[in-house]
Amino acid sequence: MELDPVSRILFPRPPASYNVDSFPGELIWVPRSLNPQTSSPEDCVPLCLLQCNGAKYLVVYIHSNFEDLGRCHSFCMSMRYHLKAHVLAVEYPGYGIAPGTTCEEQRATEAAHVAVRFAHEVLRWPWDSIILMGRSIGTGPATTLAAMYRFGGLVLVAPFLSVRDLCREYIGAAAGFIRERFPNSELITQVKCPCLIVHGRKDTMVPVRHGNALHDLCTSRKCFVSPVDMEHNTDLLEDEEYLISPMRAFFDFTGDGGMEIQVPSWAFDKQLSPDFVPVAQHQPQGRIS
Repeated sequence: MELDPVSRILFPRPPASYNVDSFPGELIWVPRSLNPQTSSPEDCVPLCLLQCNGAKYLVVYIHSNFEDLGRCHSFCMSMRYHLKAHVLAVEYPGYGIAPGTTCEEQRATEAAHVAVRFAHEVLRWPWDSIILMGRSIGTGPATTLAAMYRFGGLVLVAPFLSVRDLCREYIGAAAGFIRERFPNSELITQVKCPCLIVHGRKDTMVPVRHGNALHDLCTSRKCFVSPVDMEHNTDLLEDEEYLISPMRAFFDFTGDGGMEIQVPSWAFDKQLSPDFVPVAQHQPQGRIS
């Protein structure tokens, strides 16, 4: 599929930082239909599931556009540790080892949708115990899905009003000719779950006014945090006041969730990945004399 220039900018697809053998016991493959018996590897979405005993919440993380599961793995591990929560990270089509060669708005949102459906329908995790978190471009799919389901919470880090509004920051009135994508300013009014917005004041890529405006438009319980020294790509774990402390204050992570995650064995089957190569293919087929 040929992408327009804007989609290429939104989803630049960095070189893969992991492979099919990375993160044993954490890297899983989930068919879009949630049925492995009727799906091919090309229909599966790679996810990374980090479990935490006794966790009350499951955080579904939708990463920024120049990350993949490998690049955000340490961040997700730290979130699990500091928040005492399960973390389920989503991969975009064409990123890392995910099938496809391109990504755009609809396909990114579909991948995130697979993750939340897997969490609720397969892992049996309650909607009100799922926190959806998106960073930068990931706030687009996150807001879209939060307008569809009533999650336990929504966290938006460095969000934008819409792609057209963001382009207007760079090219002015010419942005009116760009097809709209991720209309967060419209969808945020449909979000019913508690919403935490974090946007650094030194963000020069997505000005802080975008996050502030989304906070004003949101009608659910909400909180806006704007760290003075935080930039767009600042390490969110550099200072607990950037993300961890606001999340702890806004959501109640204390207490025993009382539920254990039961992950089906098929989710760990590497044969659900197009990158899987059977060991037998590496073995000599006979002696040449």
